[in-house]
Amino acid sequence: MKQTGALAVLGDYSFDEKTINIHPNDGYDIGLMTSSYVVKIYAGCTPEEFGAGSVAHTFGTIYLKNECRIGTVEMSLKTAEKLGKSRKARLVLADGEDEYARLLIQGL
Repeated sequence: MKQTGALAVLGDYSFDEKTINIHPNDGYDIGLMTSSYVVKIYAGCTPEEFGAGSVAHTFGTIYLKNECRIGTVEMSLKTAEKLGKSRKARLVLADGEDEYARLLIQGL
C-alpha cells in the first residue's frame, strides 16, 4: 500500500461522489502516472475496515490535474462529509482483488 501525506480537503457541490482530483505530484506519491484511474473509493472508514474490505465502496475516478493545487484533494461535499469534520485527508492506494485498485480516503 502506498499513501500520500496530509492533503487539504476541498469539498465542492459541483462534484459527484465518483470524482476525486489531485495534483500529479501527489499522485506520484501513490504510484499514479497517467491522467485518470478507475478505482474503488472507500471514504470515512478505518484502515482495519479498509484492509478487510468489510465496508461499502463506490466505483469512481481519480484524476491527476495540474489545475489542482499541490497538497489538496478535491471531492464532492457528500464524500467530504463522510470524513467527519476533517480538513485534512490521506489517500491510501492498495491493489484490489480484481483489476481495480482500492483507494481509502482517510480523514486526519
